Amino acid sequence: MVTGSLLAAAGVGVASVSGLTLASLSGASSGSSGNVVVFGDSYYSSPDEAALTRTCSQSDANWSRLAAADTGVAVHDFSCGGVTSETMLERVDEALASGDLGAETGTVFLSIGGNDFAHQGVVRGMKIGDLDGRRETVMTNVDTAVSKIRDAAPDAKLVFSSYLPATVGPYVCRTDGPVEGVSLPVYDQQLDEVEGYISETMALAAERYDAEFVDVRSAAAGNSTCSPVGERFLSGEEGAPDVLMAWHPTAAGSRFMADLFIPEIVR
Repeated sequence: MVTGSLLAAAGVGVASVSGLTLASLSGASSGSSGNVVVFGDSYYSSPDEAALTRTCSQSDANWSRLAAADTGVAVHDFSCGGVTSETMLERVDEALASGDLGAETGTVFLSIGGNDFAHQGVVRGMKIGDLDGRRETVMTNVDTAVSKIRDAAPDAKLVFSSYLPATVGPYVCRTDGPVEGVSLPVYDQQLDEVEGYISETMALAAERYDAEFVDVRSAAAGNSTCSPVGERFLSGEEGAPDVLMAWHPTAAGSRFMADLFIPEIVR
C-alpha cells in the first residue's frame, strides 16, 4: 500500500504536435525575465470539446492560462493530451528549439505519469500490474527531462506536482446522478491505489532532484468525482454540465490548480 500523496493523471489520446506559447495568448511578453515553462499531460492541458481541434488539446482556461492572466508572467505551455513520460521528452526538445526554455526561464512545472500507468483505463475498470516497472520507466524519462531542463535553465525553480483526485478514499463516483448531481460512491481499491502510487512517484521525483513538490492530491482531498457537480475538481463520465472531458479537470479544478501553483512562480 502506498502512502498516497497525489493523483497522477492521464491524457486523452491526442497526438503530440507542437507546444503552444502561452505568452501570445495571455498578452505577456515572450522571453521576459522569469518566464514559466509547463510540461505535462491532459490534466495540465485540461481539454474541453473545443480544445480537441487544437494542438495538444489545450483549453482556453487551463490552469496555466489562468495563471498567466492573473500574474502577467509569460507562460509557455508545452502540456499535451496523451503524452507519456517518454513522449514528453519531445515537448522538452521543442521548448529548447523554440527558445522558450532557456537562461531566462524562472520556473518549470512538470507533472507526468498518468498515461504510463494507464490511468484512463483504470478509471474505467481495466486491471493493470507491474507498478514498480511503470514507476521505473517514468523516473528514467524524468531523469532525461530534468537533465535537459537544468542544462538549459540552471537557475530555474523546478516544481513537480501531483494530480487532482478521482477518488475519495477507495470510492469513486462515475456519472452524474440523483445525489447533488453525482452518482452513489462505488468502491474501487485499485483506482485509489494506482492514483496514490502515481502521486508518490511525482513526490519521489521532486525529492530526487531537490525540487519543489505541490501536493495537489492532498490539497484537494475531499473534493473528488463524488463532490457536487459545479464544485468538484474532477469529473466522472459524460453527462453532467461541468464535464469538459470525461475523467479530467473541471473549470473549478483548473482554477484550484492555478491558485496552488501561482505562489510557486518566481517573479
